[in-house]
Amino acid sequence: MFKRKAWSKPLIFEENPRTMTFKELIYFTYKYYYAPSIEPSNHEVRQHFNLKTSKPTDFKTELSISIGGDLMPYELITKDLTKNLWDEIGEDFFSSDIVFANLETPLDIQQPASFVPEVMLNNMLFNANEEMFEIFNGNQKYKGFDILSLANNHTLDMGVIGIQNTMDFIQKKNIAYIGTQKNEDDKSWKIINVKGYKIGFVAFTYSLNQFTVPENEPCIVNLLDLNVEGVDVANIKNEVLACKQEGADFIICSLHCGNAYQAYPSPTAIDLFQRVFNECGVDVIAGGHPHNPQPSRYYDFIDPYTGEEKRGFAIYSLGDFVAYDIFTWCHLSAYLKINIGKNHTGKIVFSVKVNHQYMEKSKNGLQFRTIINKLNESVLNKEFLDIKPLFEVL
Repeated sequence: MFKRKAWSKPLIFEENPRTMTFKELIYFTYKYYYAPSIEPSNHEVRQHFNLKTSKPTDFKTELSISIGGDLMPYELITKDLTKNLWDEIGEDFFSSDIVFANLETPLDIQQPASFVPEVMLNNMLFNANEEMFEIFNGNQKYKGFDILSLANNHTLDMGVIGIQNTMDFIQKKNIAYIGTQKNEDDKSWKIINVKGYKIGFVAFTYSLNQFTVPENEPCIVNLLDLNVEGVDVANIKNEVLACKQEGADFIICSLHCGNAYQAYPSPTAIDLFQRVFNECGVDVIAGGHPHNPQPSRYYDFIDPYTGEEKRGFAIYSLGDFVAYDIFTWCHLSAYLKINIGKNHTGKIVFSVKVNHQYMEKSKNGLQFRTIINKLNESVLNKEFLDIKPLFEVL
């Protein structure tokens, strides 16, 4: 409470449970229970979202991709409370040729389910069940997901056997997964071939909470110190190169990193995303973990492989997608609708629409409500109107 002015701008720290100091833990708790950070940490962060970049060119859409945020196993996500969950956004989200999100929980049906309560008072170990996955996957009303990232800070909550069983479960549902590997012969990256386009997907996480990658299972999950300034991104580039060697036309990178309960990304996150564009040459970066949406932008850079000018798109956080936390900001989320085609020269081009919605809890249960006019929509109360940066899109 005494730090409100000083902490109106976020502190820059790793926000990793394994390295967090006592002061950082107090600050993290302060952000969640008292006053999240609305202001950017410095002028350069705000300026980053004022820079003008090239706009999408006109083209005919030949392929569409939907990208959602974090799917989290909260106690309220039950069949009885989610009958109408997808009514407003399900058709648009699941109608894309490729549908992707981050599954932020193991799904080991051989171990007891372990859900997130509305109030987290301790270090929860997550584990969803098959019924909850059906809810995540469109409540059997839509085609569901084509690919999921399994790389996040809860990947090893049920141990190595938990994530191995999760990969088996996802595979049996005919869904591809990225960010984890069953063994050295498995690929933690994937290519989906649709309508003549090869779309590559890679995923990395900054933390495994209190766990580390086991020495006898070094390939089980893609872990990098993404929240540490100057982290080596060579592993990301290696996966991107592997995708390109397999003929990928377009590459989407899922990064589970950043800092929670703040409107703007930290300078560390902004630098990381720019380096992943500049050094790895990806086309889209989809950020997750902060629990609330953060701004997005187009980014012009030089392709490290061809030397050509290239335009990428990044959203620093999509926010929690299917979840229900007591923290108001966490009820807001975003999903991307990416349209891909070719211009008059035959070059692959794309555009992105950022869709915002919030999770409404009423007597009818949980349901996504769209935010059509963003800040002018009547459903946005004062708490939401105070966080304009969450809706910034260039």
